[in-house]
Amino acid sequence: MMSLRHIALAVLMASSPAFAAQNLVVNGSLTGPITNNGVPTGWSIFEGTPDIMDAANNVGMTGQLRFGATPTVSTDGGTWVGLGAYGSYMERFGQTLTGLQVGQQYTVSWEAGNFGYTYGSISYLGSNAISVLLDGTAIGAGDQLALGSSWANQSLTFTATAGSQQLSFMLAAPAQKAYMSIDGIAVHATTAVPEPGTWVLMGLGLCGLMLVSRRRA
Repeated sequence: MMSLRHIALAVLMASSPAFAAQNLVVNGSLTGPITNNGVPTGWSIFEGTPDIMDAANNVGMTGQLRFGATPTVSTDGGTWVGLGAYGSYMERFGQTLTGLQVGQQYTVSWEAGNFGYTYGSISYLGSNAISVLLDGTAIGAGDQLALGSSWANQSLTFTATAGSQQLSFMLAAPAQKAYMSIDGIAVHATTAVPEPGTWVLMGLGLCGLMLVSRRRA
């Protein structure tokens, strides 16, 4: 028979956000082959020509080391997506989130870098920030980052208005000519929402606690 200690542990595990939290983003690590004008599996291009790259391959071109600042690898590792902006030209990519609960608050988080791009007279070295859009409307942006070699953790919250919504990213200030990197994208319920099975487990655990308490009494 399950002991009181085991039942209590089951209830604790079931109610813990770590057991209920789920990243709603598909391929948030942005894993894919080095590609100029392409995005990883699970993502779509909405504007311009984003690129898949890493620290050894700039603007999605194999062997092109034309960064404005020496890049480092994000904590997520692997490849990431590069986004450029200049005046009326903009690059934007994203995907449709599903499984949202209307009225529930969510946190979208990502890592941002500003390693830039420079080659001859071409120069994308300005400061900028990464803007987050839901269904094509900006809901906020991360910190404005100057050209540099490090990544910065970014996040903001939103409240779902539908069961599925389009999440996308672009640079926040098109007038500031820049080329930034994004990696490690995640969307989690700010207050974890227990799955149906979790509610059942919690109920069983509580019933077990009541039964054990009665027997001991």
